[in-house]
Amino acid sequence: HRLKNYCLSPLGIGRVDQMNFSSDFEIILTQLKQNLEFKNILEKDEEFPSTHYIDPTEYFKTAAIEGAFLEQEAFYEILRSLQTIVACKKFLESKHEVYPELGKLTQPVSVSSALVKSIESRFDEKGHVRDNASPELGRIRKRIRDEQSRVKHLIDQLFRQAVGNGWVPEGISTTIRDGRLVIPVLAEHKRKISGFIMDESATGQTVYLEPAQALEANNEIRDLIHAERREIIKILRELTTLVRENLPELRDAYYFLALLDFTRAKAKFSRD
Repeated sequence: HRLKNYCLSPLGIGRVDQMNFSSDFEIILTQLKQNLEFKNILEKDEEFPSTHYIDPTEYFKTAAIEGAFLEQEAFYEILRSLQTIVACKKFLESKHEVYPELGKLTQPVSVSSALVKSIESRFDEKGHVRDNASPELGRIRKRIRDEQSRVKHLIDQLFRQAVGNGWVPEGISTTIRDGRLVIPVLAEHKRKISGFIMDESATGQTVYLEPAQALEANNEIRDLIHAERREIIKILRELTTLVRENLPELRDAYYFLALLDFTRAKAKFSRD
């Protein structure tokens, strides 16, 4: 229970659950050496990577299915944890003479740099697909912004006119209803502006009206948003194929991360 509290992720916790007694001298000696080396890392306050110990291996079941795709959130977790694995491997390889037993753990680890770069190039720091993830996505998003700007300009113009005529409740502004920019209008003046009622207030005194002039542009925006989603799925499917092609290496990499988390937990426990 105490070891689990020291783990950074379910990866390490899984190794704690698999822990058992051993009478093999070489195994015990190796693990004692690993523990001592990690204890030294902690005591020297070395800058060993200790963030984003994420376990995305559950996503591999989906990735293994031909034609399936992982969502953006899954790729963000995979990217963050792969960056941690690469950083851990680099640290231990650069200090293999100081931490030889921990360094041996890196030997089976081979993370595809092409996979990491492909994911990095398509996601921003918040885990969203970048505009330049594909030329088509960039084109679609530019059109969405242009249309949204045109709708906003048009509705702002009509809103100022409605305010000037006293058709709008005092102190209220344009708002969004069902993904569309609308004008709040007093119910008694709803016939003064040509458009479509999208919603009304709880009291019924205010209606939220989409001007007829904005309907065509809003419909275009909705179509573009659907096109954006289709293009994002295309990108995610391509990346998922890359993951599927690298599944054996990825499983080895996350086994390595699990061992590091487990060993770190034991080292912290031994310092108590």
